[in-house]
Amino acid sequence: MRNRAVDILLVEPDAELAETLEVCLLDLSLGSVTVVDSGDAAMREELTARHHIRVISMDLPGQEDWAYLVRTLQENNRGPIILLASEPSSDDWQQAVRLGVMNVLVKPLSPLDISEAVQQASERASSQQQRRLRNRRLRRMTSQIIRERRDLRQRIDLLCRDFVQAYRRLAQRVTDAELLTNK
Repeated sequence: MRNRAVDILLVEPDAELAETLEVCLLDLSLGSVTVVDSGDAAMREELTARHHIRVISMDLPGQEDWAYLVRTLQENNRGPIILLASEPSSDDWQQAVRLGVMNVLVKPLSPLDISEAVQQASERASSQQQRRLRNRRLRRMTSQIIRERRDLRQRIDLLCRDFVQAYRRLAQRVTDAELLTNK
């Protein structure tokens, strides 16, 4: 993602903190930042535009469950997720690890913390993208090799059949010639 713009989805219900984080993320000059204040808005936003990095508050309003949001977002996009938490419990930490969350930052957080976490996530997203492209190229090359091998095998089989038929004709002529000379 170093040469390409990185799209960041920020899910933060606290408008003041969201604005501060947005300014901090824009200062990194990585790309664009989309700010939403709820899990439903985040899912709608992710459906319309796929984001490279998602920064999600664990303090979502109402009955919204951050773990459900993370699982749902990861179904279509395996990009890095960073969680922001006011007072994470040990269960929250364990669940975040099980869900494959890249980082959990404890509020209040410094601009340096969020900057470093997003930079690491950007590098991770970049390496994942490169790995996916490399794997796609390898699959294409493997498919091509398999097709060419199959074609080569068919040609060899055809040549072998031609040799066998030619050998049989030769053997038949030799046998016929011996029968004629023995008479």
